[in-house]
Amino acid sequence: MPSRTLNRILWAIALLLIVVFGFQARDQFDAMFIGVGRLDVRAAADDDTVYLQWRGKIEAPMLSEIDHAFAMHQSRARRIVLSLSSPGGSLDHGAKVVRLLRRIGETHKLETVVAAGSRCASMCVPVYLQGQRRSAAPSAKFMFHEVSFRDVLAEEDASVPERAIGSATDRLFSIYFAPAGVPEDWIRGVRAAMAGGNDIWKTGQELIDENAGIVQLSQ
Repeated sequence: MPSRTLNRILWAIALLLIVVFGFQARDQFDAMFIGVGRLDVRAAADDDTVYLQWRGKIEAPMLSEIDHAFAMHQSRARRIVLSLSSPGGSLDHGAKVVRLLRRIGETHKLETVVAAGSRCASMCVPVYLQGQRRSAAPSAKFMFHEVSFRDVLAEEDASVPERAIGSATDRLFSIYFAPAGVPEDWIRGVRAAMAGGNDIWKTGQELIDENAGIVQLSQ
């Protein structure tokens, strides 16, 4: 019969596999349902901070949900903390969310957060950059890529000249990244790396180490 030591080893391996498959299943679940955007709002009666957590694509109803939450709490709140977990989304909707956050920042302290286990990809990053104070967990994931025209073109018309893609991407960086204090050297480096359609992933810690000016504080 197997020894007690062997049994313990086998049980430990089994538990490890359960944990690993559990995390994989969670990631697959998130990938399936993260498109259904949801805003959670938390505001304590004795606190002047309103905590907003958006999980889902940068698409409707993100704008209306944040606008409604702010309208409900703006009179007593002094600080708004927006936590993000998003695979990206619409450039147009993202631009509207950015304009709303800039208006909020005119009268309230606005902080943006990407927590451990969360990702902020594509158009989520310009939204995140609106925080006057920006923090992220060291393991939080950020993704950068060239502007995609798939949202506005039919599949058969999705062939866009590289020059047009490059110009649109440069414009996105000039509108959202440079005003937030992201250094030109870092922008040039990541632009070169993403050329040709590459997705560039960075952790929160990597962005801090690179002095990218995106993540200001580690959680």
